[in-house]
Amino acid sequence: MKPAYHRQITQIALQRQFSPLALEEIITANLGQDALRYQIGHDHFHFDSNSFQAGHAYIKTCRNNAITATSQGQIQLARAEFGRLTHTVQDFYAHTNYTALWRELHPQAAPQQIDPLLESCLTDPRLHSGRLYYPLELLSFLPQTQALVLPHLPKDSHAHMNKDDPSRPDFEYAFSAATARTRLEWQNLAEKLTSLQQAQLTGVPC
Repeated sequence: MKPAYHRQITQIALQRQFSPLALEEIITANLGQDALRYQIGHDHFHFDSNSFQAGHAYIKTCRNNAITATSQGQIQLARAEFGRLTHTVQDFYAHTNYTALWRELHPQAAPQQIDPLLESCLTDPRLHSGRLYYPLELLSFLPQTQALVLPHLPKDSHAHMNKDDPSRPDFEYAFSAATARTRLEWQNLAEKLTSLQQAQLTGVPC
């Protein structure tokens, strides 16, 4: 997703649990995952090119790192690890066909009703994510050349599949799923922390 929507999703999902300072540290780490140096060779950060196993492993690593950092009093590091985690889970819905599979089962449902972890969709053999076909794919990121290159890219390319902004089909469903999943990831992390550790991480006194 584009940075503005990663920010919105994270704010909506977490603003009631975290202090403004803590939330901004999380968002900064989230947005840092889209740095230029992470655009090539880090597909698992974004669930691109069907990097499902590596993507889920990365989420688990970030979660464990956040727990360890919190226990050691490294609160800024813990927030950064959690921020990186949120970026990856949010991109899962923007870069895969999960929303399409879910909507097949719930064709009349509103975006706010989407279940971000429906097992039948997560295990559907048709689940896939957009591939990055370099170097042509790079031109799809530029507004001036996007329309010219799209006809030359396969339908399973990131350019065709992404739901990175409101101009894309199913964006509202991806946005809602990413927001709900971000909340669930915080609940999952919080369950593994003591009340004192939660207060340290969130910046909100218990």
